[in-house]
Amino acid sequence: MGVRVYMDMKKENKNLGSYPLYITIRDFNMKLGITNENTVAGSSGTLKLLDMPTSPAIEEYESIIITDSTPSFIEVGQVYQDKQTIATAMKHYSVMHKIQFRVKRSSARSYWILCVGENCTWHFKATSINDSAMFKVRNFNSQHTCSLMHNTFIQRKPTVMVVGSMVIPKYSDPKTIYTPKDIQTDMLSEHGVNLTYMQAWRAKEKALQLLRGHPADSYIKLPSYLYISEKTYPGSVVKLKKTDDAYFLYVFVAICRSISGWKYCRPVVVVDGTFLKSAYREIMLTTSTMDATGTILPLAYAVIDSKNDASWK
Repeated sequence: MGVRVYMDMKKENKNLGSYPLYITIRDFNMKLGITNENTVAGSSGTLKLLDMPTSPAIEEYESIIITDSTPSFIEVGQVYQDKQTIATAMKHYSVMHKIQFRVKRSSARSYWILCVGENCTWHFKATSINDSAMFKVRNFNSQHTCSLMHNTFIQRKPTVMVVGSMVIPKYSDPKTIYTPKDIQTDMLSEHGVNLTYMQAWRAKEKALQLLRGHPADSYIKLPSYLYISEKTYPGSVVKLKKTDDAYFLYVFVAICRSISGWKYCRPVVVVDGTFLKSAYREIMLTTSTMDATGTILPLAYAVIDSKNDASWK
């Protein structure tokens, strides 16, 4: 009965947070047996099962949500995670099919594009699902009735975002070397798009950012990582040093297991350093020792800006 009341109230007010659900964790120790599809027999009698109505909004949410901005095909009924994803997907589609389009309407609730050719029937329209961030393809006519002049010979250069999303698979393996010059060559040979070296370089940087995230985001998560490490391994020593304006300066980590193992090792400590090939070019220092069996035991590591007296302190 409570579920039916809740569903009736939801019809009047669509705000999801207005009416909280209360769940009991009491164990009634009831052995249930199904007598038929509409009733359930229990120790206290027979209960009638409620037929839950299916909402059109729920049916739309049951579709597969696409998060990839480079889908292999686009069709009516597809659901994308947000407007940016579906807009980038259409730009990728235009490059793959060598067509051009213009934006007829673009808002928080709709995305409508047409062919650049006059009186062409090609069009695409997507709208949000119940004012959410997700967008669903409502109409898509992929047939052109205009001249090929509009689609092929007036090919505009795709944006850095589009090219970057197209070359992401090239960087899935960190050992792969795929230079901006390679991007220029492949885009020209495969898609007929001529990019400058700077455009190709920016596309590479965008692809790496989409794949691995921005380097600064890792520094933002560093305090949380150190806190969890200290709580997970009690007795560990972690130190984070920041500048006066809250920028990263140094970090030092010594896990408790390494600290406790030091007393069983030889009284010799080796310090080594290496330059990090990252966006910010820091230096990583490591200290290690050797136990009685000749096995190397890492003791601690640190990341500093440079080898100077301040960082060693």
